[in-house]
Amino acid sequence: MDALTQQASEETLLIVDDEPLMTELFEKFMTKRGFHVLTAASGAEALRIVEREKDRIRLVLTDVSMPAMDGLALAGALGHLAPSLPVMLATGHDADMDTARGLPNVVAVVRKPYQNRVLAEQIRTLLDAHTPGMR
Repeated sequence: MDALTQQASEETLLIVDDEPLMTELFEKFMTKRGFHVLTAASGAEALRIVEREKDRIRLVLTDVSMPAMDGLALAGALGHLAPSLPVMLATGHDADMDTARGLPNVVAVVRKPYQNRVLAEQIRTLLDAHTPGMR
């Protein structure tokens, strides 16, 4: 096991998307890269997971367009529940990108559709910038 894979195996990501195929594909992709991945199909489910696992989760990746609680509302709620937990938003709408800039825990906004490899590299860069000791 190389150093990068060993480091990733100690890191947990939470992927939030109401489309099961999206979470399933990205979970498989990131698991192959050594990450532990949790998934949620809604903002409410994501909040329950973060309440239980906030000391383990290093980053939340959430789709913005979801019913009931969208990704922006989720990021806002996470800002109260776990303020130092970095959130990455995925969106296909420019207006979401502007709104996200006002949320202090949002560390990146990625445009959909994204390429898994590019997104994985962005996640690695963000995790390297947000060391575990910050929480």
